[in-house]
Amino acid sequence: MTSLLRAVCIFLAPFSLGGALAAQQPAPSASALHGSWEGVMRSPTWPQFITLNLRPEGAEPGTTLEILGQTLKASEARLAGDSVVMRIGEGPRAVLIDGAVQDRELAGRVRQGADTIAFTLRRVPDYPKPRDRVEAWEQDIDALTTRFVELDRSFTPAERARFLERLADTRGRLAELGDDEVVVRVASAIALGNNAHTRLYILRNATELRRLPVRLWWFSDGLYVVRTTPEHRRLLGCRVDAVAGVGAREARERVAPLFAGNRSWGDYMSVYSLTSPQVLHGLGMIPSADSVAFAVSRCGGASRAVVRPLPLARRDRAVEAWWDLTPRHPGIDSTWVQALSARRGPLPLYLRNPTRNYWFEYLPESGVLYFQYNRSQDGVDENTARFGERLQAAVAEHRPTAFVMDVRFNTGGNLTLAAGLMKTLEERTRGIPRFIITGRATFSAGISQVALWRQAGGVTIVGEPVGDELETWAEGGNVRLPNSGLKAHFANGAHSYSPAPCPANTPCYDLSSPPLTPDIRAMASWADYRAGRDPALDAILARLRRP
Repeated sequence: MTSLLRAVCIFLAPFSLGGALAAQQPAPSASALHGSWEGVMRSPTWPQFITLNLRPEGAEPGTTLEILGQTLKASEARLAGDSVVMRIGEGPRAVLIDGAVQDRELAGRVRQGADTIAFTLRRVPDYPKPRDRVEAWEQDIDALTTRFVELDRSFTPAERARFLERLADTRGRLAELGDDEVVVRVASAIALGNNAHTRLYILRNATELRRLPVRLWWFSDGLYVVRTTPEHRRLLGCRVDAVAGVGAREARERVAPLFAGNRSWGDYMSVYSLTSPQVLHGLGMIPSADSVAFAVSRCGGASRAVVRPLPLARRDRAVEAWWDLTPRHPGIDSTWVQALSARRGPLPLYLRNPTRNYWFEYLPESGVLYFQYNRSQDGVDENTARFGERLQAAVAEHRPTAFVMDVRFNTGGNLTLAAGLMKTLEERTRGIPRFIITGRATFSAGISQVALWRQAGGVTIVGEPVGDELETWAEGGNVRLPNSGLKAHFANGAHSYSPAPCPANTPCYDLSSPPLTPDIRAMASWADYRAGRDPALDAILARLRRP
């Protein structure tokens, strides 16, 4: 990520346009530019997707830039005929944006200091107010079959054809389909690209559908309830044997088509879908989204529970299912009760610090330096660079007999943020046993870290398989559907972590790693979890105790 892009996410302070920028006077009419424009910046590494929302002076929320999942408001902007100049931030690191319409495209540049990135944007269609729900969904599908499909790079020609066919079929049946059915069909159509980063944001990256007041997790011996609202605490620790009369594993297979990805990622995403009555209704598993019946066991004699959904609480931020494994993460609501809340004794290491992006601890009894990397993103109280200095100092001080990096919950972020730290750690831990713990939630930038170490060699992977393949598309951005407001995420940056070549003439993050299949398989059972055991770390310590 360039310094320009880092800055655009930081500087939001008010400023006064000065010099040449302030001297530009708007033309009598700037209506030709009003509206939204979307496209990519041609950065040296990735095609960075941006959206400019150009609004009349005084309109709320004003002129904004959408980039990297954030919406940044320009304190001032000048729209003059067919050109625009705007500024975000102040001082020498302020970000300046200027562009003009050329052949129906808005072409220009984003500048910060000496850094300049060119962009080319197209106008987002301004759809008329729909007459009814059918026309509203027709407009949403139009946004997918025009804007979305042109921006995404992950579909093969055959997959793109199936995607368009599925949406055409859905469009022709809108009058007979309910809204839940349409959402499920749209999500499943997008998943035909067979790329886990290409998906409809409905449950994890954004909450757009209602969910039940229970949270689930797959263990080696089945699906269990790990968190609930206080009213449903009787279900804590129950094994879910069936959902709406369908066996738990079969139910997992039925919800799998909503999101692309490998088996591990399918397990992770299934616990969202299985707790959304709207998804189950859209799939035809239940007659309405008013309640869901579970067959349960191993929890004090209960055999059946009918659970009603909570009111919809929309969220634009990601909600991670792994948060529900530990009482030390508040989840979406701190009033919920968690399966380990009443457990006596310390929690296992991997569940102790869920709100910290990274942390470490030296274990003197084994000589292991344990480092958990939960998110590839700067922490609130300490950035990655400063943390890296402390971690490297700990390696020098303790001279550990083994090194463990735990990324089982790292679903991604900025893959370059810790590149220097990883390189240094890999070099300074050579000659001692090194282990990486992976899991179904190891995804995106989390996988990048594993591949870097695997490529360097001399590392043992322990746990569950990571949540994606070695060849994937990521980066990209969101196309917001005009009426439902749902966001369809497309991918346009290639990642090749295997010896296979990158796609031709495409910016690509290229590694040559052997497969990331765990060398030691370890998955917790419900009994392990309840007892505070970590089979992955236990397997590592057992390996170290061997002569």
